[in-house]
Amino acid sequence: MAVTDPTSHIDVGLAAGLPDRMDTRRNEARTVPSRTSPPSRSTVAFACLPASRTGDSMPTPPTERIFSSGDLPLLSLPGADGLITCQWTHETVGLSAPLEEGGDAIAERRRAQVGFVLVEPAWLVRAAAERVRAPGIDAIVLHAHASPPGRSALALAFASHLRNVLRRPAGGVDPALGSNVVTSGLRPDLRGFGDLVRVPHLVTITDGTGAVADTIVWEIMTGDQFDAWLDGAPRPDQRAIEAHLPGLLRLRGLQRLGRLDHRRAGALVDMLGDGPLTTRLIHRFPRVVLPLAAAA
Repeated sequence: MAVTDPTSHIDVGLAAGLPDRMDTRRNEARTVPSRTSPPSRSTVAFACLPASRTGDSMPTPPTERIFSSGDLPLLSLPGADGLITCQWTHETVGLSAPLEEGGDAIAERRRAQVGFVLVEPAWLVRAAAERVRAPGIDAIVLHAHASPPGRSALALAFASHLRNVLRRPAGGVDPALGSNVVTSGLRPDLRGFGDLVRVPHLVTITDGTGAVADTIVWEIMTGDQFDAWLDGAPRPDQRAIEAHLPGLLRLRGLQRLGRLDHRRAGALVDMLGDGPLTTRLIHRFPRVVLPLAAAA
């Protein structure tokens, strides 16, 4: 039995300013019939307002999304493997405007229904593939009990970023499912799932000291979603990309700081413009990016 307790729930606290000062220029999205009823859920409000930027040492590209601790939902997770499920709704709220503007400002708040389903470790991927089709599910995060809770919280925050900002339903994909996402803070094991692809997203984070760093959040796509996301580009060598992840993270940091050598990386600099180095660009142009990552 894959799901050992379909009714367990998760305690979630208020996440101030969760993803919505985000990149709207990039777009990027899996599935199977549901077997179990949706879990009971608690509610968390995700305010769609600019997240505070606590300490970039240099100006960053305007489209880069930097996640701070204030962006992460406060998850109280059981010491077990399972799936974090999430559905977002939207509502309009009135906020006090600055005195010089006068009146009330109107903003949008996203409220998320978040649940947790206990699943045997060997069934995590299959259960996620099935549940992402269930009514009322927008995103799923694979959570391993050995994973630090902060990794799963970041994966949920990034799922919101993908689901509500970056994703557009791909041609040939059911519109009801085209923007649903499955993410994981740790690299998922897809052995035995030939139609699934794991995609390592480069994600920028900052802490209370103002230090900025890059990390990986994984997304699981179907083959059809992966091909649509590539937008006509041939499938790259995923093993090569994963082998270059340390260099790709360094390359992203160098590009943010304006320290790429234009003589060697001129083509990449021109391709990026003012935007950050994204996973989608890496997958579409690996011959341009991977040699630079190897030398970073």
